[in-house]
Amino acid sequence: MNRDAKAIAWTISITLIALVGLVALVALFYTEENWSGKHAWENCKRELEAKGETLDWKAYIPPPVPDGQNFFKAPKMAEWFVKPRSGNFTNELAKRLTYANTNVAVIAELVVMPPSTSASLALENPNLVLRYSSFGKAVFLPATAVETNISSPNFIIPIIEMQDVPLTTVIENLARVAHINYLLDPQTGYDQPDQNGQIKPEPTVSVRWENITAREALLALLNKYDLQLVEDPKSNVARITIKSPISPQIYVLPDACEKTEKLFEDVIGTNVIGSQSFALLIKSLAEIKPARIIMQSERTPDDKEIIALFTQFFPNDAAKLGSPKIHVERTGANSFRAVLDADSAADYLAWSEQFEPDFNLIREALKRPYARMDGDYDNVFFIPIPDYAAFRALSQTLAQRAQCYLLLGQPEKALRELSLLNDSRRPLEAPPTGKTMTLVSAMINVAVAGVYTDVVADGIRLKAWYEPQLVALKDQLKEIKLAPFLVEALKTEPAGMCHWCEITWTNKIFASVNRNLSPIPVPQGWIYQNMVNVVELDRMPLKGFDLAHDTVSPRVFDDAAQYVDNFLNHKSPYKFLAAITVLNVAKAEQTTAYNQTLANEAQIACGLERYRLAHGEYPETLDALVPQFIEQLPHDIIGGQPLHYHRTSDGNFVLYSIGWNETDDGGQIVMTKTGGTDYTNGDWVWQYPTK
Repeated sequence: MNRDAKAIAWTISITLIALVGLVALVALFYTEENWSGKHAWENCKRELEAKGETLDWKAYIPPPVPDGQNFFKAPKMAEWFVKPRSGNFTNELAKRLTYANTNVAVIAELVVMPPSTSASLALENPNLVLRYSSFGKAVFLPATAVETNISSPNFIIPIIEMQDVPLTTVIENLARVAHINYLLDPQTGYDQPDQNGQIKPEPTVSVRWENITAREALLALLNKYDLQLVEDPKSNVARITIKSPISPQIYVLPDACEKTEKLFEDVIGTNVIGSQSFALLIKSLAEIKPARIIMQSERTPDDKEIIALFTQFFPNDAAKLGSPKIHVERTGANSFRAVLDADSAADYLAWSEQFEPDFNLIREALKRPYARMDGDYDNVFFIPIPDYAAFRALSQTLAQRAQCYLLLGQPEKALRELSLLNDSRRPLEAPPTGKTMTLVSAMINVAVAGVYTDVVADGIRLKAWYEPQLVALKDQLKEIKLAPFLVEALKTEPAGMCHWCEITWTNKIFASVNRNLSPIPVPQGWIYQNMVNVVELDRMPLKGFDLAHDTVSPRVFDDAAQYVDNFLNHKSPYKFLAAITVLNVAKAEQTTAYNQTLANEAQIACGLERYRLAHGEYPETLDALVPQFIEQLPHDIIGGQPLHYHRTSDGNFVLYSIGWNETDDGGQIVMTKTGGTDYTNGDWVWQYPTK
């Protein structure tokens, strides 16, 4: 054999040896990965079994039940309430129940006029005359006569002129002349270091005003420096603070605000906001006579200013019930009108009466003790789930019917509708196992409970419930326990995912995530490691629930969410499945805790209203309710301490939970930048004291 042949043979031998070695290493790698992954998975299952729990998917599948005892086998129930898994489908029940309200009522006509023009010449017999300040965005009641007493806060000062005066000094002087007691919010931070250590210098003021009151000057000054005056009529002490983007952009003097709100209350009459976001009125729309308002101003405010003014009286935050949303339309160069989307209670009931046969079908079906949907439970991606649209439409319609009956003084009929609404949650709580399989079911249950509680609150605000209804509502509210079903759903989700992984070919799992990986044979052990991470991460929020003591811990939930984010930020073949399947349940946890809190507060509110009916006033403490008006007081599910309660000086009450921040903020509600209620900060307050 020549030298070249030997070299080739040697190269081939070395290559073969290297290939054999590589194959052996790969085989060893796969063996090790498969063994360690399988071992980790078996350990995971044993640890759960030691706690009395299981990841066996069959244990989560609801057993078959007799058709005659199954809610979903009753006529129409599966068709209406089970979501089809394929095709473009519009739920027939939801479509019919959705009320396309096109009715509107003009509730105000506003004309802007120069101050020198007589109001009666432009609009005969106006209901209200307002004055829009030329010095800042503020609204007053016009003075009936020129104030000549120099010590009066309404005295018109001929000239106010200042040159390089510190802002806080100007505020102090103007507030004193205007007879305003105030506190300067430390957040203004003048001459103090901010969070970055930067000193915020106090501005100096150089202005000249003519023919202005001290209050007008103060408001103009505050507006210029992005500050606002927040007045508290109870304490008679105002607060000057940094203007918030959600704060009213038009200042309205308290007496002008009170008079305007009273005017609109007279125009609209008793009302509630329906679940479908339009106002339900005790009056017919034909009875609505728009308020005639004149605004005296040196200039015509722009559309944004007019809208900002009207939203003072009709805030868009649904937290303030009885304040319907409106929109403002320009009707001329200097005229506007406010339009309300609304319907009368009688007309809505007449429209919705057509569904009474459907409601009776549901009532009859609910007499069946079990609720099991037909479907492919072995395939976790095709588990039958309830149709959210149907449950939402049903709950909204029943809620609005109940609200209408409350407005019309028929609480017994309102209770009948509300009881059906509450009973409609039972199929979502998945008898016969009593365990909710999916997060979808759990959160529909939470949402329906929230709609139910809102209507209970409407009746208390309207003083429409009487002793028999309050007793029945108290008993229904006592049975609302939302957290256990969310917990069961959070246990079911990882069990289902792991079941799918166990019965699916390894490369098919990888291909479903990344097609580029499908040709590459991957270790089965990687799947097992992913399954372990899915279970551990999905179950981590469960530590925030203490079902035995009926409490939740927001801090534990938040820490768990942060841990999951940090864990998944570090890429690994052990985490790819967890990264796309681990549930983000932060919103679900908070919404569940909030709606459960409202249900608990509603139960107490029913007891408080029963006490008021019996004694003519609310009690000094909640202990006075036990046991005659409530068997046991629900505690705050945040932390487990008693809910906070006190009577107010006007004869109402404040009832609240410390909320998600786990801090007693004294019953303060915090708003978001968009004007809604901030459920993460501030307290969770029962917002429906009777008036």
